[in-house]
Amino acid sequence: MSTPARSAASQAEAARRMKAAPGEWFHISSHPARYSAQSTVHRIRTAYRTPAYEPAGAFEARTQPTEFETAVYARYVGTAAQNGSTT
Repeated sequence: MSTPARSAASQAEAARRMKAAPGEWFHISSHPARYSAQSTVHRIRTAYRTPAYEPAGAFEARTQPTEFETAVYARYVGTAAQNGSTT
């Protein structure tokens, strides 16, 4: 199991890579349990306890079942203000 500091550094690096290629899906992690993958997706989408993915909504995330695990993919989409939305 990784330490919180290492995990935060890994998340920050993943966020940097996604911001450098907006809209492109990146493999973030794989989990033996589907609920763990779904928890990771929730944390990315809402930036819950993951400041690298702030502000909430700036990243999209999804799960993808594989033969033995559930993979997590995410991409940077920016915020509504950055995308020119007034809603």
